[in-house]
Amino acid sequence: MIIPIRCMSCGKPIAQLWEEFKERSQKGEKAKDIMDDLGLERYCCRAQFMGHIDLIDEVAKFKKA
Repeated sequence: MIIPIRCMSCGKPIAQLWEEFKERSQKGEKAKDIMDDLGLERYCCRAQFMGHIDLIDEVAKFKKA
């Protein structure tokens, strides 16, 4: 739903990189090049970014009564 603060496998902080990755990927850059520039070298960290689906806006529509 929201990007985790740290990689679940290695523990590297990755959350601060998500907004830049999202903006640059929407502009049409290749994900590989963006992750290389951001310093994401481990496959576990890259998998966090590639497998993430941003659902926070969808979930925010439902309020607890």
